[in-house]
Amino acid sequence: MRHRVIESRQEVFNHNEHEVSKRWTFEEGIKRPYFHVKPLEKAQLNNWKEYLDFEIENGTPERVAVLFERCLVACALYEEFWVKYAKYLENHSIEGVRHVYMKACTVHLPKKPTVHLLWSAFEEQQGNIEEARGILKTFEETVPGLAMVRLRRVSLERRHGNLEEAESLLREAIKNGKTASVSSFYSIKLARLLFKVQKSLQRAREVLLEAIERDESPKLYLNLLEIEFSGDLKLNEEHILSCFDRAVNSSLPVETRISFSQRKVEFLEDFGFDVTRLMTAYDEHQSLLKKHDSLKRKAENGAQEPEEKKQRAEDTTVETGQMMGGDMQANQSAYNYSSWYQYNYQNPWSYGQYYPPPPT
Repeated sequence: MRHRVIESRQEVFNHNEHEVSKRWTFEEGIKRPYFHVKPLEKAQLNNWKEYLDFEIENGTPERVAVLFERCLVACALYEEFWVKYAKYLENHSIEGVRHVYMKACTVHLPKKPTVHLLWSAFEEQQGNIEEARGILKTFEETVPGLAMVRLRRVSLERRHGNLEEAESLLREAIKNGKTASVSSFYSIKLARLLFKVQKSLQRAREVLLEAIERDESPKLYLNLLEIEFSGDLKLNEEHILSCFDRAVNSSLPVETRISFSQRKVEFLEDFGFDVTRLMTAYDEHQSLLKKHDSLKRKAENGAQEPEEKKQRAEDTTVETGQMMGGDMQANQSAYNYSSWYQYNYQNPWSYGQYYPPPPT
């Protein structure tokens, strides 16, 4: 009997010793197991990540949960670990996921947007629409001015058919924009909602025209052209030409106005019904090119600074190139809004091959 007891205990001991040896390297890498406001070293963070990945792959759910709880003592201010824990628990406990998100958002990370957005999305997936709506609204009141949060609120309302509220949120954002650039960004979003979802070209056009009066940004003109091109070109010809004329006669830099002038000539060449308008547009384009060349020569002679350098408070150069085909796309991923659906024009057009220069 004595040998049996010792033998059974020896098996448990050997098993524990083997499990400990597999984890000992990770345990030795933990230099600060307690919480501190000072940031953890990169090596410490990597060690926790690798330890968690190892335990998820080889350990039991109980061991994984214990390790996450240990990790979130030292890494309480790092939202990536809270998110990792919540994602792991999704396959084990819905209430556990909710508890993790609630603890992260209300105690440790009250001003971190990503974890709040994920919590809201989780509640929406569970059918708790009011809870998801409340999470986003409360966070926006805590940290106002974040586009990613306002747009998530808009998309939530849109997904559940509350289009009036979605429109109201965007109009409020336009009104409260701290700069003309911010208001223009939300104006583009509202115009696309009205046009793509509510199928109202007229209302989308009005939104962009109002935005252009506040901020003469090339992005606004491009988006106005995009919605006009999406309709019947024959019926929308006057509106399209009006948009081109607004851009060409605006206070934008000469290079930008030349880009729009080129596209106007191309539009009339491809889709216009009046050759007189085509030739008039071409003559206006040549006049604008001469003006640009004159300014460049004066700048080279030191007589005058180029107009575009005077006016360029931001990079408003619109590269010339191929006509738009379909919807404009954002540059990079989910909430990176720097491009505002701006077109990418690659190859310059050469009108010389179609129209000889006027005689001098």
